[in-house]
Amino acid sequence: MVGTPGSICADGEWNPRQWNATFNANHMPLATFTAGMTRAVEYSGQINFLAHAAGVAGEPAEGNIRADLTDAVLSHKLSSGRIDHSKIGSGFITVNANRNTLAGEVGLASGDVGTIKGTLVAQRVGDNWQAMPVQGEFHAHTDQLGLVTLYVPDIDRAAGHLDGDMKIAGTLGTPLVDGTLKISDGEIDYYQVNMGLRQLAFDARLTDNGVDFKGSTRIGSGIAHATGRLEWRNSLPYGTVNVDGTNLRVTDVPEAQIDASPKLQFNITGRKIDVAGSVKVPYARIVPADLTGAVRSSSDEVIVGKEETDPSKRFEVVSTITLSLADHVNIDTTGLTGRLTGNITVRSGYDEVTSATGELNIEQGKYSAYARKLDIQRGRLIFTGGPVGNPGIDIRAIKEFPDVTAGVNVRGTLLQPRLSFFSDPSLTQSQIVSLILAGGSLESAQNRQPGAGNEMLAQGGAILAQQLGSHVGIEDVSIESDLTNETSLVLGRYLSPRLYVSYGIALTEQLNVLKLRYSLGDRWTIKTEVGTARGADLVYTIQR
Repeated sequence: MVGTPGSICADGEWNPRQWNATFNANHMPLATFTAGMTRAVEYSGQINFLAHAAGVAGEPAEGNIRADLTDAVLSHKLSSGRIDHSKIGSGFITVNANRNTLAGEVGLASGDVGTIKGTLVAQRVGDNWQAMPVQGEFHAHTDQLGLVTLYVPDIDRAAGHLDGDMKIAGTLGTPLVDGTLKISDGEIDYYQVNMGLRQLAFDARLTDNGVDFKGSTRIGSGIAHATGRLEWRNSLPYGTVNVDGTNLRVTDVPEAQIDASPKLQFNITGRKIDVAGSVKVPYARIVPADLTGAVRSSSDEVIVGKEETDPSKRFEVVSTITLSLADHVNIDTTGLTGRLTGNITVRSGYDEVTSATGELNIEQGKYSAYARKLDIQRGRLIFTGGPVGNPGIDIRAIKEFPDVTAGVNVRGTLLQPRLSFFSDPSLTQSQIVSLILAGGSLESAQNRQPGAGNEMLAQGGAILAQQLGSHVGIEDVSIESDLTNETSLVLGRYLSPRLYVSYGIALTEQLNVLKLRYSLGDRWTIKTEVGTARGADLVYTIQR
């Protein structure tokens, strides 16, 4: 036994006419009965136990049982390392049996956890104990809902008050419960997604073998409501639960901040849960962590000591949920940034992977190609029943350079995109790639030396320059060459939608050039340059 044993004594006598037995245990450590029950919790206190039973041939047995709990304390270690102690107090359980009735009583008081009071009386009618009629009542109160976290590890913090008042009828085999269960001023925190439930209120009405309930809670700036009814058949739940809310902050971590307005229905039939409804997302900011260099676990990995779950005891969850994105949903992942709108229907639990159908549009977005951020003119994520994490992609993105616009068309899937290039005025595919990589103007792209070594040197230098510029907040960084083959590092930025400023630094001579470009309208542009020479141009553009 665990703990310091007290004393145990048992004796009995039997003959064909009658029998009797007595069992007595004094000062038994509570830890003896709770060892291994909860890994993070230790129990201290003592239990005294006395049982006596006797019977006469042909007559029902009679006797009594009493167990007394004395000075019980629950101890657990906090994350800070401090040991927290909660006084459970002292209590008792009694059972008395005579020829006509079985009577039981339970009580717990004088502790910090709360109080429990209950009585139950069964009429000894017939030989089948399951058919014995019962009458009883049960009352419980606690202000220490925080202890729930010790037994439900998914909850990181809890608080609130619980009150329960119930009357029991029916039979011992099929008891019928009628009463109320109420939680008030509740608070629950899930640190993994940084979600907090505040002002949690829950009211349940227990009738026969079922429960009708309603509840509400504040999540972020929104309020969630839940109503439903559950019944138990063969120890399995059956019923319907409805959940709805507006602007609920369901996730608030560096990788994602998401507000949701759900309207869902849960249909529960035994071990199967079917979820249907819709979720509107009025606001979201999703920036997944960069896991490019992450190493996945081996396919033959075996976790030693892992408890296997009986497949017959698992709950099967299937869902069909329509997801609608409002005007403030932004994403930054896999080289794609922008605002998403649209609707998709997500199905999970039916197959091995979660699938989706529908379409999302990319508004005001950018697509990274060859270390350049290109402006998205058209962007779609197309879901056709495949994995939700790898939709089809249809993107047209451009980058405007002096006198030329270059861009890419992206097809395929989000994880395996296929790129093709275009420009206005028309350039060869290699010149477009070179322009996107190294930057410059129409003149520099057309006159760039075709030699592979010079081309790779310019492109490699441009990539390094672009990465450097992204760290200092300058989006446009390029390597440009003029007609004299003078190579310069050019830093550029839009100071306003019409005003663009660039600064060129020669790599072989002490020569710097400052250029400004201001758009007067759709056709007129003023260009100025200050360097070895100074000048200004007024440009009129005709598009055919």
